[in-house]
Amino acid sequence: MFIDAVTRRTFLQGSGTFVGTTMMRAAAPSMVAVSQAACSARDEGAAFENITGAEAREFIAIAARILPTTDTPGATEAGAVYFADKAFGTFLADSLEFARMQLAEFQSGITEAYPGADRFSDLDEADQDEYLKIKERTPFFQGARFLTIFGVFGMASYGGNRDDIGWKLLGMGGPPHAWSYPFGYYDAQYMEEQQNGQ
Repeated sequence: MFIDAVTRRTFLQGSGTFVGTTMMRAAAPSMVAVSQAACSARDEGAAFENITGAEAREFIAIAARILPTTDTPGATEAGAVYFADKAFGTFLADSLEFARMQLAEFQSGITEAYPGADRFSDLDEADQDEYLKIKERTPFFQGARFLTIFGVFGMASYGGNRDDIGWKLLGMGGPPHAWSYPFGYYDAQYMEEQQNGQ
C-alpha cells in the first residue's frame, strides 16, 4: 500500500514545497484560527471558500490515498480538505495560484498514462497509488501531504480533526503532552522567567 512508503522522515524533508517554508513560519495563532474555521465549515458541510469544487475533489482523492479509510477513518472523515481550503484563504493565500499550477502539472500525465481518465480522481485506488508513487517527490504532492497531515492531526479542541480521529489513529486518547515542560534546563529557565514576569 502507498501509505507504507510515506514516512515521517520524508514528510519532514518536504521543506521545498509550496507550503514548506510558509507553513513552518506560520504563527501558532494562525494555525489555531484556521483549524477552528475548518472545523466549523467541515461540521456544517459548508461550501469551499478558496478552492473550487473540482480542486477539492482532487485534494480529497489524494488525501484519501495518503491517509486512507480502512477499518478506521482517514483523511476524508477527518475533513482534511476543509483545513486546506481555509489555509489557502489565510497563511497560504499567496501560494494558491502556485498550488493551482502545480495541480495542473500533477494532473498532466494522467490522460496519457490512463486512457479514458482526465483527473486523478477518475482513477481507481490501485492506479491512484501507482501514480502517486511516480509523483511523490513533486512539490505539489509534498504540499498536499503536508496539508493532509495538518488537517488530520491538528488539535481536536481547535477543530483540527473530527472526533479526535487523528489521535485515535495514533492509538492515543487525546493530544500528546510533548509540549509540557520541562524538556531540559532551558525550558525550566524560560518558565521561571515567565513566572517572574521577565
